[in-house]
Amino acid sequence: MNAEGNDMSDSTGQGGSSRKNKGLFSAVHDFLASVGLAIFLLIVLAVTSIFGTLILQNARPDQYLVKYGPGLTRVLKFLALDDMYRSWWFLSLLILLLINITLCNFKRFPRTWKIMTRSPRVLDEKLFATSKFKGSIRRKIDPDGAAAAAREVLVKHYGKPAETREGNSVTLFVEKGRFGRMGAYVVHISILLLAVGALYGGLVGFKGFIALAEGQTTNRVPLRDKAAAIKLDFSVRCDDFQLEYYPGTRQPKDYFSDLVVIRDGQEVLKKRIEVNHPLIVDGIYFYQSSYGVDRSSTVTLEVLDPAEKIAGPSVTVHPGQEFRVMGDPSVYTLSEIIPNALEGQPGVRMAQRQGGSRMEFFLLSAFPGRDKMRGGPLYFRIADINLVEYTGLQVAWDPGVPIIWLACGVMILGLYMAFFVVHQRVWIRVGLDPEETAVLMAGTTNRNPASFEKEFETALSHLKEGLKR
Repeated sequence: MNAEGNDMSDSTGQGGSSRKNKGLFSAVHDFLASVGLAIFLLIVLAVTSIFGTLILQNARPDQYLVKYGPGLTRVLKFLALDDMYRSWWFLSLLILLLINITLCNFKRFPRTWKIMTRSPRVLDEKLFATSKFKGSIRRKIDPDGAAAAAREVLVKHYGKPAETREGNSVTLFVEKGRFGRMGAYVVHISILLLAVGALYGGLVGFKGFIALAEGQTTNRVPLRDKAAAIKLDFSVRCDDFQLEYYPGTRQPKDYFSDLVVIRDGQEVLKKRIEVNHPLIVDGIYFYQSSYGVDRSSTVTLEVLDPAEKIAGPSVTVHPGQEFRVMGDPSVYTLSEIIPNALEGQPGVRMAQRQGGSRMEFFLLSAFPGRDKMRGGPLYFRIADINLVEYTGLQVAWDPGVPIIWLACGVMILGLYMAFFVVHQRVWIRVGLDPEETAVLMAGTTNRNPASFEKEFETALSHLKEGLKR
């Protein structure tokens, strides 16, 4: 007795645990397949995509520091908002959306398929009673003539009908646009394809940045935030970089680069690129992203005394290079070369350090004697600037792009099916009793009931007229 009791107790416990697990699984499944979750995910993805549009993506660290400052830059890096579309949380949202859409479709598709493929061919009393659009005519008339009139009306308004005889009646049935019910599922498939394309491109593709000086050739693309580089099957050379300013300002108007693609030692492609007009090679995009002065540039400075006499040998330095001049204890640094400093002519930003003090000053080609205002036993004058500019190229390869284009096409097809292909069904049943022929007409539609009702009433009116003849 005790043994049996223990067995029964164990069995009951296992059954309760099984039901509990089944209930938990069902709850999780229902949550993942809910329309509410789909709407929430779409809203979150839409809002985060706005952030991805407004916040600088895949730029150099110094660009973030200049635009956002150190504090906000750290926040952007921590939240991965500087490369949002490849961040773990954005990809996780896409995966969750994939799961949600897939489960939603599996949950709702069987009923839709049944409606599409198992429409009743016979208009019985129950179907007639539950139809929203219906009409009936009862009179003494030849059944064959009534059937012919019904057939003529259906062909004129809806299409060629199928005929089914059952008992003492015949039903004429027309159905059109049934695949319009698939529109929502086709749109869902397009969203799946979009997510798959984004995931595939994010996981397999790459983004990098090249600072290519004029005359320089490279086949390596340093990756963003990674100590690695991609080696290309071809090389890219920058023959020229040009920067245009608005007249009388230092505000850039346009900038563009003349690039050459070299494969197996042969020049195979030349193209001038500018913003929004990239170079595309083997599916790899080279975007005009930024520009600057290359560190190989040099500035030759004359060292003069206040009487404008040569006080020492000229100095040739690179950006960032420190130097000293004879008779001056200060340490000087060429901080920056400014291509369009004044009146369209270049200038430089200098730094002077002596003891614990530091000051900055500018030298201008358009104003050679400006440095005299700094005072002191010596001053500088620009003798020559060998300006080498670089073009900043953002390089991206996204193998998910063809999938995304396919998804766009599928979405257009799905939207057309969902909004413009209407599933309509119309029945006309003709009784075969010549003494009192009952003619019943009924119809259903899944969209735009007002338009369908107008057409249905017109067809019913034509049917009544046809039965009078």
